[in-house]
Amino acid sequence: MSRLEIFPDELFLNLFSYIPPTDLYHIWHGLNRRFRAILRSVRISFDLNENTDENTRALNYFSKQIVFIHLRILYKSLDFKQYPNLCSLIIDTKLTKKQLDSIQPINLPCLKRLTFSKWSKDEEILNEIIFNRYSSNKQNFSSLKVYHLPSIPSYFISNTSNLSHIQTMIFDRVTPYDIDLILSLQPILRRLKVTIVRWVPDETIPQISINNKNYQHKHLIHLHTTMNTCNKLDDLYPLLSHIPCLRYLYIACDSLTINDFKQLAFELLTRLPCLERFNCSFKQTYIENIEKLHCMSPLFRHMKCRKVEWSGGWHYYCVTTRNA
Repeated sequence: MSRLEIFPDELFLNLFSYIPPTDLYHIWHGLNRRFRAILRSVRISFDLNENTDENTRALNYFSKQIVFIHLRILYKSLDFKQYPNLCSLIIDTKLTKKQLDSIQPINLPCLKRLTFSKWSKDEEILNEIIFNRYSSNKQNFSSLKVYHLPSIPSYFISNTSNLSHIQTMIFDRVTPYDIDLILSLQPILRRLKVTIVRWVPDETIPQISINNKNYQHKHLIHLHTTMNTCNKLDDLYPLLSHIPCLRYLYIACDSLTINDFKQLAFELLTRLPCLERFNCSFKQTYIENIEKLHCMSPLFRHMKCRKVEWSGGWHYYCVTTRNA
């Protein structure tokens, strides 16, 4: 028996989780019966950034074991029907209509996270297929828990019943109005991550009126927001009044002053009575006496002012609760 053979199966399972699937297939699966059996127990993650025969053979071999696919390039031969145990799917490229048609609950019953990183208006029509093809609750993605999109698509408004079970939503670009829309249409949403921007609303997307301007969202407990607006945090404060059960809040913004921190401390105290954790990253912000911030609110006690070095000798200051 070789020295390699004396190691337990658990060690190889851990080792194989760090090895690219193509290497697992081409190097390890042909060694002997024991290693083939161990390979059949590995949960496989695929990062597809090139269309090669090696990738295709490994995809076919591990098809029932693949739990994660990050599709970065056009891969027309990829058939999602072959991966019934897929849990997470991230798409950074165009899909064919056939591929979009295959993203169905019957083919992907274990899918928990679905991410479309970007699309054009034409591609949005194709993506709409996923949620427009069914009306029965028995036929929608009941397992889907995380939904990540570049912005709010037009079909979001007309298909909220098919999205109502989702617990986490991520949008890369929304307006303050969009957040009201999300919360009013998703009453059981628990986690929301957004980048808030200010721009002229797209008139091609139907707008709805929010009848109850004083609505209270009872389930949202986690909000991660990046403020990319000219008026800093002003667009955030009205939103906080609608989420009184929030327990965790993360804010990223630029160029705050000591008066902005005073206002933030007041708003958090009065609008979020249940808030337990607060994290932040305020770039281009310098506070000479950081103890002043610590005294404003118990939530600010972990804040620190850091000098962040960039290449070329340039630097900026950042008030943050993070170590890095």
